[in-house]
Amino acid sequence: MRVTIKDIAREAGVSVTTVSRVLNNKADVSDKTREKVLKIIDRLNYNPNSIARGLVMNKTYTIGLIVPDISNAFFAEIAKAIEDELREYGYSVIFCNTDNDKDREKESIDLLRSKQVDGLIGAFSHDSKDEVLALGKAGLPIVQIDRLVDDSQIPSVIIDNILSGYEATEYLIKKGHRRIAHITGALDTNTGIRRAEGYRKALQEYGIEIDEELVMEGDFSQESGYLAMKEILERNKDLTAVFAGNDMMALGAYRAIYAAGLKIPEDISIIGHDDFTLASLVSPALTTMQQPIYKIGKVAASLLIDIIKGKKNKEGLIVVNTSLIERSSVKTIH
Repeated sequence: MRVTIKDIAREAGVSVTTVSRVLNNKADVSDKTREKVLKIIDRLNYNPNSIARGLVMNKTYTIGLIVPDISNAFFAEIAKAIEDELREYGYSVIFCNTDNDKDREKESIDLLRSKQVDGLIGAFSHDSKDEVLALGKAGLPIVQIDRLVDDSQIPSVIIDNILSGYEATEYLIKKGHRRIAHITGALDTNTGIRRAEGYRKALQEYGIEIDEELVMEGDFSQESGYLAMKEILERNKDLTAVFAGNDMMALGAYRAIYAAGLKIPEDISIIGHDDFTLASLVSPALTTMQQPIYKIGKVAASLLIDIIKGKKNKEGLIVVNTSLIERSSVKTIH
């Protein structure tokens, strides 16, 4: 016969709620009672049923995670970090991949709400602003990562994308480049917009005229990087460098540059963003702005758990730093 939480409570001479609080590692249980309950759990070989535990605590012990492209190594690593961290707290993760489709993003929000997840972590586009704000107002704990809904006042874990875009472009300028192209991320995302702002700010501060023909929008995918770079090369023969808004697009740009019979960095230098796994493996190895990807996922998951537990969130916006990783894809020109 299966041991239940009621059996544990009866054996320990405590309430079912007290046993639940021990199982969920709540602080307001005395050490003596906690030790007694844990010994009985061990002796009876009790394995708590997550559904039953959820009924007692009015929780599902599931967290929703919405990402725009799980095939992107950046989001794959983010997802791994979040799942690793949440497992430590007894939570499982329901993944939703939207493939950068705004309708699927909204459907994912509705789906996770119907599943009664205890919280939500997401990289959202501006198109989902109303849905995200509605969830926040309804009291669902939410943490934003990477792509933010502006003016939402929802706790977020991000980098300073303007600064990071600025530093990537400034690096190329200091290497002697003046004709610098930029393949932006999707411009319906905070990330794409802010990195492009950083690019423009660097050019302006160094007195370099912004040529709109050198700016082409991508969507963070490798294919969009290829197509954007191909079009830039067809219209401009004198560029010497390109800042790709993420490493996936940088890899697409590599393909287009090689297809045009050009070499990296001899003919065109390139810098990416994120420092995902393949950045150091391509030839030449990609110079890029490194995000602490795994750290971002762990911090986001830990922050969400704090919110679920009712701990006061003193930092609505947590900003982590990027750093320049110099490899072989940029040359100095004189």
